Amino acid sequence: MYADRSDKWHHTMARYLGLSPDTSFLFGILPGVCREAIGRYDHMYTKRECFNSNKTYAWSQHHYNKINNGRFSNQTAYYGTCPFLWELGRIASSTERMPSPEGSLFFLPRDDQVTIREDEFESVQQVIDSAPRPITFFLPWRNCDIWKNWDKLKLPAGSKFIQMSDAVTRQFILSRAFLEHEHIYVPWPGTDVYYAGFLDKIVHVYDKLEQYRTKTRDEMDREKTMVIHYLKWGYDWLTDDQKTFFDWTREWGNIDKPVRNYLTIQMLGLDALKSPEELFEDLMCHGFLEDTQRFVHNPEYQRSYEWLQSSLEKIHGQTLHDHPHISLL
Repeated sequence: MYADRSDKWHHTMARYLGLSPDTSFLFGILPGVCREAIGRYDHMYTKRECFNSNKTYAWSQHHYNKINNGRFSNQTAYYGTCPFLWELGRIASSTERMPSPEGSLFFLPRDDQVTIREDEFESVQQVIDSAPRPITFFLPWRNCDIWKNWDKLKLPAGSKFIQMSDAVTRQFILSRAFLEHEHIYVPWPGTDVYYAGFLDKIVHVYDKLEQYRTKTRDEMDREKTMVIHYLKWGYDWLTDDQKTFFDWTREWGNIDKPVRNYLTIQMLGLDALKSPEELFEDLMCHGFLEDTQRFVHNPEYQRSYEWLQSSLEKIHGQTLHDHPHISLL
């Protein structure tokens, strides 16, 4: 009856809706801006096996449409806002005094369950050596996502290091890290580019698409399943449309600001932003919550919503959606 618990978003979803952290949800939650489903048919998140549920909370507009309109989909998607933004707004709107942004938040290269990066590390070292100080390095919390050659890198003395191993505080830590840094370094044009775009950070995508490939069977840490088969984003698996889109967004700073604003709003579901109570009631209306569940007001997340709404209003009138690459989604 209940969906598999999201290791990224379960606690954030429960907090925003005023529910207990022990809540079980009827729906799964998309993990991010799912690059494996950009520019091609979604064979993964349209299947019940993905979250052990036929309901999915989607927070990118194009992905919501793919799930609901997929020829072979057995899922019903609800379109909402990216849960990370609720924690970001909570930190940004708190009475705690935040330091002025400085230095760099550096996401190290990563492998994952099906995709692996090449062994070469010298190019990453060059980027680290030139990145503005101080630097905070981010290492994935899942072992399968940790790039096997990261320990060959020489990290500057005095650098901070975060891994976010605790699921309860995971998004608090990431939100604070984004807010505290001016430059965001990422190896691939994925979800973090849009987080940085919303905050108007300086984005650096430092790896090339060609540096990633699909793992061989012997390199995989878990048995291949129907769902895992499609969790791929190595260069050898990408379609021509995917290569075009990701090569374009790799050069984030070269995209016109109104187009970046439009992409950020669509990718993070900001056009579906609702207050905690509004979201609770709408999910209930769509059959995504149980009748026995009751909303509990949390003033911190109401302030988060108001901060997000105010931030959105600043860019809402400064968007363009006429770039041809947007249609590749």
